[in-house]
Amino acid sequence: MADSSTPLTALCNICHSAPPKYTCPRDKVRTCSLACSQAHKRRAACTGVRDPSAYVSKSALATAGGIDRDYNFLSGLERNIDRADKETTERGVSLSGHGKPVFQKRWHDHGALGKYLRENRIMVHKAPIGMARQKANQTRFIQKSKRIVWSVEWVVDGEKKIAEVDESRTMQEAYKELVLEKERENKKRKRVQDDASAKAQKQKVRLEKAEAAETQPQSEGGAAEQEKFPPEMEGVATTIDPTIAPSADDTKTEDSSEQQQPPPSQDEASTTAVAHFYLHKPHTSSTNTVLIPIASDTILTHALRHKDVLEFPTIYVFNTNESSHSQDPAIEEAPAGTIVKEDETSQLPKGFITLDRYNQE
Repeated sequence: MADSSTPLTALCNICHSAPPKYTCPRDKVRTCSLACSQAHKRRAACTGVRDPSAYVSKSALATAGGIDRDYNFLSGLERNIDRADKETTERGVSLSGHGKPVFQKRWHDHGALGKYLRENRIMVHKAPIGMARQKANQTRFIQKSKRIVWSVEWVVDGEKKIAEVDESRTMQEAYKELVLEKERENKKRKRVQDDASAKAQKQKVRLEKAEAAETQPQSEGGAAEQEKFPPEMEGVATTIDPTIAPSADDTKTEDSSEQQQPPPSQDEASTTAVAHFYLHKPHTSSTNTVLIPIASDTILTHALRHKDVLEFPTIYVFNTNESSHSQDPAIEEAPAGTIVKEDETSQLPKGFITLDRYNQE
C-alpha cells in the first residue's frame, strides 16, 4: 500500500492504491497490475497498441526508446509486404501485370484457341485471377492433333468432377469415359483397401500365434500335436477350434441358399439408366440454376456454340430409369446443339429450371 502522503499522480491511474509498474503504449496510462490494465482497456476501449501516427517530439525521438519504436514500425511494414508477396505468389497473382498464367492470355490472343472461340461464338466469362476455378482451367489447343481439349466440370448426383474432354466427343461418349474412369478409381481404391486389410489380418494371425506360443506350455503331447499340422496350416490351427465342425444341416442350408438365388429377371436386365445432359448457363438473375438441355449425340463444340461459360463448361447429368421414363424422342432426334423446349424434357429436380422457362419469367 502507498503512503497517505503519496500524491495521486504517483499512484496507479486505476486503483490509486499502489505505485504503477506498467505504461499503456497507446495512451500512456500507468497501471500497477494486469487487472488494472485490463480494466483500463475496458473503460477506454483501448487496444493497447501504439499508434504509429501519434505525434512524438524531437527530443523523445532522440532516445533509445524512440529508435526502437521506429525500428519496430519499419520491421512490421517489411513483414507485411513479405507476407503479401508470399500469398500472391502462392495464388498465382501477379501485381505487376507480368508473369500471369499462360492460359489467362489465350482468351485474348489471335492463336488457334482464340480463333476457335470466335468461329463458334463461344463467350468465355473469365474468373478472377488466382481463384480456384481459374487455376483449375486446363483448356488448351493440342498442336499435334489440331484439336481443342476442354476442361469440363461434370455434376452427377451432386458430386463435381473436372475432366478433360476433346472438342469432337459427344456427350454420351464423354460421360461414358467419365464413368469408366470413376470405376477404375473405385477398383484401385478397393484394391488398396483389400491389400491393407489382408496385411492387417496376417499381422493379427502372427500376433495370435506368438501369444499362443508364449502362454501354452510346450509339453510332449503339445509338441506331438503340433507336428500333425503342416507349416502352412499353423495359422489356421491357432484360430479355429478343431473340435467344432459345421453340421450337415448348416452345410445343406448354405448349398440350398446358393442354389435358390433367383437369376436376375428380364425386366431388371432390360432396365438401364438413361443420362440426360444439361449445360449450365452462368450469370443469370434467377435464384434457380438455369440449364440448357443438350442431346446425348451432340458433340462438345456444337453444345457450346453460341453459349456462355464461366472459364470452362459445367454439364449437369441427371439419370433416369429407362423403363419408367425413357429418353424423349425430341431430345434424341434434335439437331446437334439444339435447345429443346421445356415441355419436351424430363422433369428437373427442385432448384433447376430450363432456359425456356427462365426466358418466360
